[in-house]
Order: sequence, then C-alpha cells, then structure tokens
Amino acid sequence: MTAVAIPPGGDADEIMDRLVGAGGRRTASRRVIVEVIVGAAEHLTAEEIAARAQARSPAVTLSTVYRTLATLEDIGALDHTHLGHGRAVYHLADEGHQHLYCERCDRVLELPPDKVDDFAFMLDRDFGFAMDRRHFAIGGICEACRSRLT
Repeated sequence: MTAVAIPPGGDADEIMDRLVGAGGRRTASRRVIVEVIVGAAEHLTAEEIAARAQARSPAVTLSTVYRTLATLEDIGALDHTHLGHGRAVYHLADEGHQHLYCERCDRVLELPPDKVDDFAFMLDRDFGFAMDRRHFAIGGICEACRSRLT
C-alpha cells in the first residue's frame, strides 16, 4: 500500500477506513486513539495520547496505544519525531516538515519543508544521503530563551 499523508486536521473516519483497508480491525479503543490524535493541537507522546484516550474510555491501555501508533505509522497516517533526549512525539503525517526543538523551554516549531530543501539537496549530492525530515528534530535554543540569556 502506498502511504498517502492525511492532511493536517485529518478526518478520523478516513484514518479508520485506511486502517481497516490495510487489514486492521475497527475497535472502539482504536477509534478513541485516532480521535485524540486528530483533535490534538500539539505533538503528543504515547503516554499523553493514552491519558487523553483513557479520560474518554478507561478501557484503553498503553499497550493498545503503542500498537495503534505503530499501525498508523505503517499505513502512513502518522509520523513520530524525537525531540532532544525525550520520548518520541506523534502527529498526523503531512508533507514532511522539519521540527525545531528548544532545549530550554521544550517549545517545538514546525519549519516548512522548503526551508531545508537546499540542505537536503546538498546531503544527497555530496554524500548520497536521503534525509528523513520526519524523524528527527533540530535542537537548539529558541529566540525567547536566547533573549533571556543576554
């Protein structure tokens, strides 16, 4: 199956249909997990997804969340990113934006893909390396934290 990104603010029904179309089961727990992800305004850890899902349906277990997240990544509906030394965070798949992560305040900024195109091209041209923009964050210090340092 070719992975096609769900547009930002993706539809829970569409994601569930894709999950079932890929051979997955349609369960109440999976539905709640997908709705939590679709409704999130920010990137969430698996534990945060589980807590929000359990608030709506106490039967949702952390192991079900992890299995569902892996399945949603397999079908291309979800990406995860590692921020600094912390846990991975999850968000709906999109065009492959780059994450900027402030190591002081934990702020996450989304950098549009075209802002790193030249860098990705150089990596490919000079090193034969195809960068996966989705998986890692560029760590540093945000503007607000830098201004407090001076």
